Amino acid sequence: MTINEIAEEILHSKKYSNVDRAVVERIIAETIPKYPKHKDVIKAVKKELHIIHESFLQADCHIKAGNILDSYSGDAKNDKELSLRIMALHTSTKERLGQAAEIYEHISRYVKSEDTIIDIGCGFNPFTLPFFHEKPKNYFAFDINLSTVQTLNAYFKCAGLPYSAEISDAVIQTPGVHGDVLFMFKLFPLLERQKKGRAFEIMVNLDCKISIISFPLESTSGREKGMEAFYSAEFEKGLPSDFSITEKVKFTNEMFYIVNVRNNLL
Repeated sequence: MTINEIAEEILHSKKYSNVDRAVVERIIAETIPKYPKHKDVIKAVKKELHIIHESFLQADCHIKAGNILDSYSGDAKNDKELSLRIMALHTSTKERLGQAAEIYEHISRYVKSEDTIIDIGCGFNPFTLPFFHEKPKNYFAFDINLSTVQTLNAYFKCAGLPYSAEISDAVIQTPGVHGDVLFMFKLFPLLERQKKGRAFEIMVNLDCKISIISFPLESTSGREKGMEAFYSAEFEKGLPSDFSITEKVKFTNEMFYIVNVRNNLL
């Protein structure tokens, strides 16, 4: 079977039908040399897609979020209750629910009204904008799921915000936009799994004044497994010399680094 034929079979699955085709084809191309049988290739590709994508999505989360937005008539850009309802639909943001106000109010200290945010591997993170002290001038969100992108653009329209979400494979694509603040929440381990050094490469290429990087402290099953020590060591050891850590802050199940380019220290 060709890459195209295998991609068609995988994308026909409901679980992966909205994943960026370029991502699927890339993983297939990387997997084919490892397995002689196409059924083993398909199994391995689906396993990888589950790890980097599907494990974060709850059942019908996009449909449910869309229904909430369709019936909403309030001030979406400032409604924290709306944020919490939609955050609960996505595993990654659901894990922050108990400390949402504390986490996002802390993060927003580093975001000014004149800033442009670049959010890579965004998931449902842009729905948390009501918790920010100031709304940024621009917000560019990037994800590998078409339904996520469509849901976010519907939210931006509902909130009257001039922001945009786009499909992008962060493993091979660096956004072609200039930004002041880079968000990569829980994305570092997934990028490094697929291409060693890629997460740092993105930071260097984008050259944002501030990068806010987070790491999970528990697995999706709730186990800690020494993740804090491991990720701290890997990140701090690998951080290019052009960058300086301004702050490291830990919440219940997530650790955040605030990183600055050395000539833009706060």
